[in-house]
Amino acid sequence: MISFRALAAVLVVGLLLGSGPAWAQASAQASDYVVLEFVFGLQGALLGGGAGFYATYFALSILQPCPQAQPELRACELGRSLLALVVGPNLGIPPGATFLGVGVAGALVGVEGNLWLALVGSIAGTLVGSALAGNWVFEPTDFSLVVNPVTMAALGATIGYNIGAKMRRSPDALPDDLLPSYEIALLRWRF
Repeated sequence: MISFRALAAVLVVGLLLGSGPAWAQASAQASDYVVLEFVFGLQGALLGGGAGFYATYFALSILQPCPQAQPELRACELGRSLLALVVGPNLGIPPGATFLGVGVAGALVGVEGNLWLALVGSIAGTLVGSALAGNWVFEPTDFSLVVNPVTMAALGATIGYNIGAKMRRSPDALPDDLLPSYEIALLRWRF
C-alpha cells in the first residue's frame, strides 16, 4: 500500500521535474550544467574503461595467440586478462569521460566547451586517481571509493571542459517570451 508521504513526495518531485524546462531556460549559463556533465563523465569513463579492457584483450589475442595445451592455455588466458585489466581501462577511461561523457552532456544542453582541455584534464585525473587509489601514495581506505581513476577522470574532464565555456545560442532559437510556459496554482483566493 502506498503511503500518503510517498504519494506527496512523488507529486512534489513530478512538479519540480515537470516545471524544469520553464526555469532552466530562463537564465541558463554554462556553469549551471556542471553536475550533469560530471555525472555523464562518470558514465562515459565507465563505458570507456570497459571498451578499453575489451579492445586490449582482443588486440592481445590477435597479436599473441595462446598455445592449445591445457595447462599453458589457462595460464596464458589469465595473464592476458590481467594485462588487459591493468592497461585497457587506463587507456579507455580518459577518452570515454571526455567524448562519451562530458562532450555528449555539453552537446545535449547547449554548452560549448573545450574538448581538448577536457581530454587533458581527464588524463591528469586518471593518473591522480590511479596514484591515490592504487596504494602509491597512501593505504587504500574507504576514501579510495571516492578518489579513483573513474571519478577523478570525470572531474578533470568537467573542469577542463568548463574553462571558457559558454552557452550556444542558435540564430533560429525563439525568444524567451515565445517559449511555451505554464503555471500551476496551488491556492487561489477570491473575495
